Amino acid sequence: MFLSFKRLLGPSLFGHLPVCKASQLWRSQHDAGMPRGPKWLTFQTWNSILLFPMPVETASRYEQDLAFVQRVLAAEASAASELRTRYQGKLVGVLRARGANQTEAEDLVADLWTDCFAPRGDRQTLLTKYQGRCALESWLLTVATNRLVDLKRRQSFRVEVPPSPDSPEDFFDRRAQPEKPTSEKPLLNLLRAAIQRAFAKQDEDAILMLKLVHLHQLTQREISRMWGWHESKVSRTLEVTRQNVAKIILAELKKVDPWLELRWEDFVELCAGSSDVF
Repeated sequence: MFLSFKRLLGPSLFGHLPVCKASQLWRSQHDAGMPRGPKWLTFQTWNSILLFPMPVETASRYEQDLAFVQRVLAAEASAASELRTRYQGKLVGVLRARGANQTEAEDLVADLWTDCFAPRGDRQTLLTKYQGRCALESWLLTVATNRLVDLKRRQSFRVEVPPSPDSPEDFFDRRAQPEKPTSEKPLLNLLRAAIQRAFAKQDEDAILMLKLVHLHQLTQREISRMWGWHESKVSRTLEVTRQNVAKIILAELKKVDPWLELRWEDFVELCAGSSDVF
């Protein structure tokens, strides 16, 4: 598809068309293969956009992490000990920074290790879900953050009924409202919703440029020919759109979970780690 699309980029077809006609023509011939709206926003597509120009760790590092996890799963005592030594402090510290208190952070990490080494019931160990598609640290932090979001939301649903000296009803006879069911993937849903809202608020042509550059690997020079713009204007448009998307995403996350403290780097790491978690 990429080669056939590249053939459409000659000046006879796109070179001097105004922006609206260039984008309309592209949509009429390519929308069938690239749906508009939220359907194209998968973790793979938004990672390719949002992680740019963030540095990406090498695959060899992931292979090392995967080999290390296989040692842990093989019940190698030294590897299991190293896993906890390497990540215990990091996990607790990051959870504290993201909104957990000390007790919550320590309890969540303790539960995480339990699920890694001695899962309840007939469940497989948590580490079997790690497939080496991201750094092990990012994966563990994503799992822990997902559990933190779930914990905080369950806490917010609880209703405490204070005793009233004016009421004859015994305190223990009072009933709190039942807790609302929570999603098994609260973090995934939170990230997805924030990303979709952020992209929906951007200029349609700017989003189309992002798709062409990051999903179809077109150069900014080719984009400038399609829109009839100077290459520098295309560059500015792409950069401003990325910045706007990032700003709106963080604001949307804060709107839904005001307690959650995330930097842009944290958000990018969570997106990268989500492919193996969910």
